[in-house]
This record gives sequence, structure tokens and C-alpha cells, in this order.
Amino acid sequence: MLKLYTYRIPFNSAFSSAGNVITHREGIILVYQDQDSGIEAYGEAAPLPVFSEESFEEVKEVLLLNKDHLQEAIKHGNGRETLRLLNQIHQFPSLSFGIDTLLYDFAAKRSNKSLVQYLFPGYHSSIQANGTLPHGNKSVTLSKADALVGEGFTTLKVKVGRDFDNELSILRSLRQKHPDIHIRIDANQIWTVDEAIANLTALEELDIEYCEQPVGKKNITDLKKVTEASSVKIAADESVRNKKAISELTEVHAADLFIFKPMLMGTFNDIFVTNELADTHTIETVFTSSLETSVGRAAVAAISAGLGKPERAQGLATGSFLKYDVVSENWLNFPVIKFPDKIGLGISLHYEGLKEL
Repeated sequence: MLKLYTYRIPFNSAFSSAGNVITHREGIILVYQDQDSGIEAYGEAAPLPVFSEESFEEVKEVLLLNKDHLQEAIKHGNGRETLRLLNQIHQFPSLSFGIDTLLYDFAAKRSNKSLVQYLFPGYHSSIQANGTLPHGNKSVTLSKADALVGEGFTTLKVKVGRDFDNELSILRSLRQKHPDIHIRIDANQIWTVDEAIANLTALEELDIEYCEQPVGKKNITDLKKVTEASSVKIAADESVRNKKAISELTEVHAADLFIFKPMLMGTFNDIFVTNELADTHTIETVFTSSLETSVGRAAVAAISAGLGKPERAQGLATGSFLKYDVVSENWLNFPVIKFPDKIGLGISLHYEGLKEL
């Protein structure tokens, strides 16, 4: 039996991106209960406001209209064919990712394997995650950095773009206090080309790992100009909107790295093929959550363990941004993520706070 549950979880602090403020996260948890085997499989479809082109209401409508057909398809082993048709008709990446997560979770559990074992026989047994420092005054930011390093984070991401002189001072102090950590920055599209080049030049002495999205997401030419002019590596984030955008970015090598949010990419095969495209053009991929619950993040963690570089921290430590989660397990919320000895996604859903459709 296929069941659908909605959630609406407030953020501990409002999430801001390119001038847009988001106060909560909402999505749909898919649950398939197989009566013959007793297996319960999960998926999460959660379009990310500002980033996703499809809306929560659109995804909900499609799932409700096709729920019975999808249930029968999974029961008779035809779930992936139904997914293929829905993907062609609607082209809603978050919907496709959620359904595919459910199908792979079910298949892995039937094989008595964890999802990462099922997908990647040669996966990395642990993944580093980066800690995130918010905008703030210098003392608050440095104090938070000390706390994250004390927890075991070896990579910190610093939000920039409001007051560069202040941010430069913070970054210099951060590097002085913690000379061995990796520091990456996220400009959230805020700079012009000239500002980006000048600011990144000023940061050269600080051994910055990379800068995410220094300029607007829609102008690939501007992004390429900054990439070519800067000795600091440039990562495309908001520009990586979908498969078509990635092809365009890859063609002109507009960035050194791509930030992949699987919830924006679609099916697992879409993710694998797009990652291979980037790899053939020597563009590295870093995987990150879309601020979803642990259902979606467990799938992203499995993909990261198979496709990401082990020496590069992935953007998975986002559970603390939510006031609560829909699972009891805590293994996704550490600086180093180690996969539990459990089949499938490695999580169990609790239903408090969920509303069945």
C-alpha cells in the first residue's frame, strides 16, 4: 500500500538566499508498505522554494492523481516504468527524486542491503560534512566556528556578500585561529563580475577552498569570466538548476566545481549521467541537501558516498536547521557521517507531525 504524508517544519532561523527569505520547509513523504515481505520503503518529494521550478502544490496534485496507479505499478514490479512516464509528462525533478528514492529503498531492502551498498559496491564508508557559519558580527561568527571545530568539523562554509571589509576581517581571523581547516565561502550571487574578481583577489592569501556562486545564476558568461580570472576555485550553485543548465555550464567550463542538489536533478539515473558529464570535463561535483528531512538526506548521503570525493566535505549537515525531523536516527547529523548497519536508507519514519493525504 502506498501512502502520502505532508510535513511543514519551521526553520530554527529563517533561511535566506539571494534576497528571498524562507521560514519553513514543506514536502511530501512517500511510504510503501509491502504486505508480502513486511518491508516499508520511503521517499521524499520536496521542491525547494526559489530553487525548484515546480511547486509543492503541483507535486502534491500529481501524486494524488497517480497514487493508485503508482501503487499497483510498484506492487507488480513496474514502478520504474511509471516513474519514467511521470518524468516525461511533468518534468518535476523533486517528484522524480522522491519516487526513485522510494523504489531504490524498496529494492535495497528486498536485497537485504543498505542503499549505498545496493547502488555502489565500492562506496566510501564515511563522508565528511561541512559546518556552516551564518552572517553575523565577528565575535559571534568566530565563536560559532570554535564550537563547530570543537565538534569535529574540518570544513567550514562562510556566508559572505553583505559587508566585504567585515567579512575579510572575519576570514583572516578564522584562518589565523584555525590554520588547518578548509574554508569555503558562499556569495549567493551578490557580487558583480568586477566585485567578485577584486574580492577573490583579496582572499588569495587565505587558502579558500572555493567560492560558491559569486555572481548571478542566469549569466553563464559572467560566471565564466570570474572563473577564468580568479585563482580561487569557483563553484556553480544556483546556476546548477537542472540538467539543461548543467550541460550549458559544462560546455563552456563556466565553473571549477558544481554543487549538486539531487532534489533538483530528478531520477538517480539523471544524477549519475549528469555527474559523468561533469566528470568527463574535469569538473568536480559536491553534493548537498536541499534542506529536506532525513528521508531525502539519507538518499543524498548514499549518492555522495558513491560519487563524491572522500577528501571533499559534502553539504549534508543541515538537520540542525530544522526545528524537528521525521526520523529518530541521528547518524546524519555528525561532522563525519558513517552509514549504520541497516538495510535501505537506514532510517525509520515516525509519524508525529505528519499529515496523511
